[in-house]
Amino acid sequence: MNIDLLGNLEKIMRMNTRSYQSDFERDRETLMDAAANADTVLLRDRIYLWMSRPCGTWCVKEKDVFLEPACAHNIWSYYAGETSQRILAYAVEVMGMENKKAVGNLYPLDYRKHVESVKNAAIPADRIRMVYEKGERFENRNKSLSKKDDAVLGRYRYSEYVPNDRRAWEAALDQEERKREMMRCGKIESHIRKLAE
Repeated sequence: MNIDLLGNLEKIMRMNTRSYQSDFERDRETLMDAAANADTVLLRDRIYLWMSRPCGTWCVKEKDVFLEPACAHNIWSYYAGETSQRILAYAVEVMGMENKKAVGNLYPLDYRKHVESVKNAAIPADRIRMVYEKGERFENRNKSLSKKDDAVLGRYRYSEYVPNDRRAWEAALDQEERKREMMRCGKIESHIRKLAE
């Protein structure tokens, strides 16, 4: 709890990821951005799922992992059948910045069991919310989407999948939060030392 997230995730990555360690730079940027904006962004938007594989890393928003067919859902679920790979997976709660470091909480996950729970709880998402500087609009997920600026709504900012059943989606995320709350608090140094054995 309340640890240097990037320093410790990098240690884990260097022990487990032999190829494509440069993927971690993208993760670093994502988590630093979340930490820098912690005062203005809801905690649910600052919870990520992170994995280290022998060939690269991934960092995706937890809330998107529980939306099918969001890219984050597909990425997180993709490696579950590859039993020959050592996949180290974590839930990452980004709490903010401290001494120019991203700080927060790190929860180890059993990757393959977690993917099973994701598959069982994932909510279909048939619409995409397109957000612009002056408003938003909704599109069908099967429609070809453009990230261009809009003549009326202004500059394109981002897009996100919208759950068909928002209550079920929020219940799935609440369940994940309860699982984390029930975990025993440990010491990151001991965890990393155990991984190295």
